[in-house]
Amino acid sequence: MPKRVSRIISVSIFALVLIAVLMALRAPGATLVPASAQDVKSFDEKILSLEQAHQQGVTQTAHITEAELSSKLQQGLDEIPPEGGPVVLKAASVQLKGDGFVGVFTLDAWGKKVYLTMTGKLDVLDGLLQIQPSSAKLGSLPIPAMAFRHLLQRQFDTAQTRERLRLPEFIKGVHIENGELLVEAQS
Repeated sequence: MPKRVSRIISVSIFALVLIAVLMALRAPGATLVPASAQDVKSFDEKILSLEQAHQQGVTQTAHITEAELSSKLQQGLDEIPPEGGPVVLKAASVQLKGDGFVGVFTLDAWGKKVYLTMTGKLDVLDGLLQIQPSSAKLGSLPIPAMAFRHLLQRQFDTAQTRERLRLPEFIKGVHIENGELLVEAQS
């Protein structure tokens, strides 16, 4: 009898691990927003307009679409040389929904394509963009919120990441409203 219980437990553990791996390798349910050079140009023009408004002492808000945001994120990723580790961030796509976002990040993990999907909200604190995650999945496998926040916080605490999240002086606030990213310039 004990051998049989041991075998059942072993087979159950193997099945659970196999299911977890398969769930982690599944493509995300969220659709990927395509990136384009035209959307990068539009994003850049809107930010330049905010900077000019700031220089003129005028308050202005730019309405940035998810296509513009995703395209600019992808351009930024393409400009960062890969660090050569076993997991490399290859692509990013953001959907703006209500007052939050759904980010889909394509990773190359040991030669396999893996998707990290994160939902959350954005804020600004002391000139730094703050990403406040509410949930995350690796493929279709949910990641416990506490563990994910801890991992993300460790990454955000590095000097290199803080510098990337630092906003230009002329930007007063950033938030998502009605599916658009609103970027406010200081007057």
